[in-house]
Amino acid sequence: MTARFVRLQVILFLALGLLVVRLAHLQLVRGAYYRRLAEQNRLRLVPEPAPRGLIVDRRGRLLASNQTVFRVAIVPQELEDFPAVIQHVSALAHRPPDALKREYRRERSLAFMPATVVSYVPKDVAIRLEETRWKFPGLLVKPETVRHYPGGSSAAHLLGYLSQPTAEELPALKPYGVRPQHLVGRTGLERLLDQELRGRPGGLMVEVDHRARQVRVIGRRAPEAGAQVTLALDAPLQSLIEQAFGTQPGGCVVLDPETGEVLAMVSVPAFPPEAFIGPNTSVVRSLLDDPRAPLMNRATVGVYLPGSILKLVTASAALEAHVITPATTMGCPGSLTIGDRVFHCWNLDGHGPMTLRDALVQSCNVYFMQVGRRLGLKRLRAALEAVGFSRRTGWPLEEQRGHLPDRHLTEGEVAMLAMGQGEVLVTVLQGAVMAAAFANHGWAVEPWVVREIDHRPLPRRPSRRRIPWSPETLEVVRAGMEAVVQDPNGTGHRAFSPLVSVAGKTGTAQTHLPGKTHGWFVGFCPVDHPRAAMAVLAEYGGSGGDLPAEIARSVCEYVAAPEAL
Repeated sequence: MTARFVRLQVILFLALGLLVVRLAHLQLVRGAYYRRLAEQNRLRLVPEPAPRGLIVDRRGRLLASNQTVFRVAIVPQELEDFPAVIQHVSALAHRPPDALKREYRRERSLAFMPATVVSYVPKDVAIRLEETRWKFPGLLVKPETVRHYPGGSSAAHLLGYLSQPTAEELPALKPYGVRPQHLVGRTGLERLLDQELRGRPGGLMVEVDHRARQVRVIGRRAPEAGAQVTLALDAPLQSLIEQAFGTQPGGCVVLDPETGEVLAMVSVPAFPPEAFIGPNTSVVRSLLDDPRAPLMNRATVGVYLPGSILKLVTASAALEAHVITPATTMGCPGSLTIGDRVFHCWNLDGHGPMTLRDALVQSCNVYFMQVGRRLGLKRLRAALEAVGFSRRTGWPLEEQRGHLPDRHLTEGEVAMLAMGQGEVLVTVLQGAVMAAAFANHGWAVEPWVVREIDHRPLPRRPSRRRIPWSPETLEVVRAGMEAVVQDPNGTGHRAFSPLVSVAGKTGTAQTHLPGKTHGWFVGFCPVDHPRAAMAVLAEYGGSGGDLPAEIARSVCEYVAAPEAL
């Protein structure tokens, strides 16, 4: 009995000793660690998102701003009669009770954290809910700031849109204060400048009890709004071009030919950026399924046959190679036979004898096919590369590089290439850069659009690349471009304006659809001191001498106005 008692005492003392050692380890060795855990478990941060930075045009006109919306939420800690609250919200917000319950279960996290059940309610509904909130403990109406685009779909492809981060993106964004319910830039400038626009979130530090219920508020850090971004874009010019397109799909880019500033970038059809912010997924789905592809930026991502606008490069290369002179005359009987193929001019009756100026004014296919044969593929391709075709322009957002043939072409294929058909694809932005090169006497500019961030001008040097063409060559082609518009018989005469001198070149490019052509106009104005260079494309829109030329005239008349730009 005594031995058994002794063994029991030993076991008891050993257990007590182990307990003392464990307590000493927890208190003395690991005490600081567990105190930090307890403190973290006691304190909770209730995040408060920062207002997103504004985006304004060159004169401070709002392109992307913020507006107050009202969300309806339920605070679990304060809730007394859940069914009554749900029924009340359902009646005023016109939402099914089951949908509200699902949202509550999905959004609920901690007892003191509001769980949003309705993302957006009109102001009058918010006021009625606020007036009756005292009857329904746990009900909360929260005013919040969300992104707003005053121009609707204007410049949507350039500005981009916001949406919630995906589960894969969230870990990388958490260090910057981004939470699952926050919005981040998804495309356009909203994505490119997301970190600058996002700002610094704030929040409340609250103390909670062991059941995660709020006890008191310890402190608050106010959120810091994101930086304001000022663009080179001219909002009235942007709207003018968009309205001129109407429902006609197409794209347009207007540049300052000296600096490369983007004054307008239009893609039609467009989309409402705010559609991606709200909860209405059916609108987003309709945009994704739309066969007109409204989400595609036709100015930078769409690639098209250039048609006769490419004749400007053919003419310049031929003058530089001395295979023609301004006075070189060639006949156009309406067609040209190469081998066993017959290539037709757009004027089947023929233009007769033509100089280079005449061929540019009337956009004679036969003339430029003969020039292309004299020039050859190597020199023609080198000239096309020199103006920037088949290479990116340096645009900071998404763009395609286009295409030039990388194989040997037959004589007939070279002739087709010389007039803008065959194996060549360009973007509208590349067309505008080419037009700017003729406007500024031979410099390929790099397009850019962001002027200032947080009222600080971006340090930048003009990025221009010299095209190896003589001043004499450029003057001859510029004079031809002016005649295209000024001459009553010119294909671009619809761009003529008594208010401002315009130089340009039209293009009508064949497509894979019978009877459907892309219409182009590239040019600049005023001729003596150019302030704008442009490329206008009407996708499957017929002749470049019609709508594209008319849009060019409107752009130039706007630029000529004293208050413009």
